[in-house]
Amino acid sequence: MPENSCRFSRILLQELPVKHLVRSFARGRIAQTYLFTGNASTGRMLTALAFAALLQCQNPVFDDLENPDSCGRCDSCLRIAAGSHPDVNIISPDGYEIRINQVRAMQEVASLKPGVGRWQVFIIDPADRLNVSSANSLLKILEEAPSHAVFILIARDTGAVLPTVLSRSEIVRFASPSHQAARETIMRFSGFTAEQAASCYALTEGRFGQALQIAKEFHELMIPEGIRNSHSEYLIQLETMSQLRHEEFASLKTLDEALKMAGKMDQQSFLPLRVARKAFCRSLFMTAGLPAAFALMFSSLFIEHLEKASSLMKKSFEPLLSDAKRSYPAAMIKEIDSQLSSALDNWSAGQIEELLLCLLNWYADAMLSASKADETLLLNLDRKEDIMTVAQVDGMDLLRARIEMLEHSVGLLRRYVQPALILENVITQIGGPEA
Repeated sequence: MPENSCRFSRILLQELPVKHLVRSFARGRIAQTYLFTGNASTGRMLTALAFAALLQCQNPVFDDLENPDSCGRCDSCLRIAAGSHPDVNIISPDGYEIRINQVRAMQEVASLKPGVGRWQVFIIDPADRLNVSSANSLLKILEEAPSHAVFILIARDTGAVLPTVLSRSEIVRFASPSHQAARETIMRFSGFTAEQAASCYALTEGRFGQALQIAKEFHELMIPEGIRNSHSEYLIQLETMSQLRHEEFASLKTLDEALKMAGKMDQQSFLPLRVARKAFCRSLFMTAGLPAAFALMFSSLFIEHLEKASSLMKKSFEPLLSDAKRSYPAAMIKEIDSQLSSALDNWSAGQIEELLLCLLNWYADAMLSASKADETLLLNLDRKEDIMTVAQVDGMDLLRARIEMLEHSVGLLRRYVQPALILENVITQIGGPEA
């Protein structure tokens, strides 16, 4: 029997959060509300499930240091791993937001005694997606919740939740592991060589959990070289991915399924697109000069491809929306349509932000190289020769200016400045005029 993944022994590179929760359990000091904060892909959800498993486990086990963990084999553990435990509830966005009706339903369940376990456990992921109404409703639940209820909120940072909710929460912080620790762990669990592990990890821009996932499907892909080939491949893979998503959405049977899938689009990965984006950003990073028209041409094409992708995916929802009009009020159809559009808009913005962050990471590596830092600190360690070359040619002042420019560009994107203008400016400044 394969080992159950919902155990603390399976949580990698998060010793401090695990120790915090294990000690809480061992001392019988279970908080009513926990707030798990940290970047995406640091194991927050897996740790929440491991803690829920320990709370519900019928036969907890102890290691040599008397640290408790779930057994992974009892009925409760197996149900949690299968996502079918009646007393472990995961609340995720209904569309793009967690809505007040979801929180009210949670309140009804919380008032009931556990059916088969010791606790009623509620995992809210991500708590960043609570809207104002649902967040205020959650606060009321926390104020009145019975002693058998445990709430685990998952968010990027403490600023993502109401101060009144924060004041009632025990904060558990998750830090991103060092690049070297992440690469070594990928090697250990995948059997990759050091170079393969470095390439796999770099493709995720340092997101360790995602790297472990794509390691299962990672293989040597043809990586386009040069700005001409890499920018064409990038646009091709963007179009391919949107077609695949269109087919997935078109196969759905209900609007609920469509809303859930749309809400999770920013968590879905398409490996060929990652590879193409990484290759394109490397080409920009390495280029000594671009044709004057390239920045405008690429920016226009990229935004055009994003708009076509969003339009294609939205079109796949139309039959479901048309059928629903016979059964739902017009106001509800309008709200659902708005949620689907918001999810697609956020996906488009996310694609642009990923491009900017990928470029930013190349220049951050070059800055480390220019300052003679330990090479293990590099994210793109598999391309250290490229990084060293750019560091030597550009120098500290130019690298610092480009990092500041990219950080500013990400900020502008998040403030809804026209993305085409942002991209054109970034590429123009990085590429410069062709000699």
